[in-house]
Amino acid sequence: MAGGTKAPVALISGGSSGIGLEVARLLRQRGFDLHIAARDTARLESARADLLAAPGGRIEVHPLDVADSSACEALVTALLAREGRIDWLVTSAGMVEPGMFLDQPPEVFQRHMQINYFGTLNLVSPVSKAMAAAGTGRIVLISSAAAFTGIVGYAAYCPSKAAVKALGEALYAELGAHGISVSVAFPPDTDTPQLAAEQANKPEVTKQITAGGGVLSAGQVAQAIVEGAGSGRLVVAPGLLMQLFSWVYSLYAPFFLRLQGRILKKTTI
Repeated sequence: MAGGTKAPVALISGGSSGIGLEVARLLRQRGFDLHIAARDTARLESARADLLAAPGGRIEVHPLDVADSSACEALVTALLAREGRIDWLVTSAGMVEPGMFLDQPPEVFQRHMQINYFGTLNLVSPVSKAMAAAGTGRIVLISSAAAFTGIVGYAAYCPSKAAVKALGEALYAELGAHGISVSVAFPPDTDTPQLAAEQANKPEVTKQITAGGGVLSAGQVAQAIVEGAGSGRLVVAPGLLMQLFSWVYSLYAPFFLRLQGRILKKTTI
């Protein structure tokens, strides 16, 4: 990826709001030129105006459905032709529709995988090839605290984010051999528009199970992600609780699952 702009270049999916937007803000403060991709054109333009309120590098926005692999490849190809390189890829686009397993049709599970997992893969695949050719680059996958263990009411969401976790772990060493740093972030509940919509649709038992975990701001989570990924860490767990959980989740998960079962039984009686 020779030539192109002298400023580092970042491509951020889901960058029009929430964590993605705050990551974009921080990278711009660090001198990056930004390319922000999301489905909603109006939100993209609003995000662009928000970011331009402070000095920094260039900002371009790109309407994109990350579930469309051809569109993702076309965008990456166009950006590489124009910029000459992509230094950071942050895959923040995602969706969540909580609901009880018996109430949700298969299409909901398919949509979670299409957007959360394949939407990540559709950008990682073409970008990583260009980074490997250059011998450098940084890929940041946004998973979730829900990737560590199953949660009642998130039967569609947890597997899709666990797949992102496994992808990052598999690529950490493989792409590392080509000079590419791979990080996976595991945000807890974060104060974003997506969380607001999610809370409105959570089953009552899920609200009980997830209560007490606290909520971080999108800025706090983004700061942890940028610092952790910049340091080359594989696991980026924002907040003390998530850091502890990322270390002991394999021991704690069986107890947490039994606890959920007891809460569910009391709620449904």
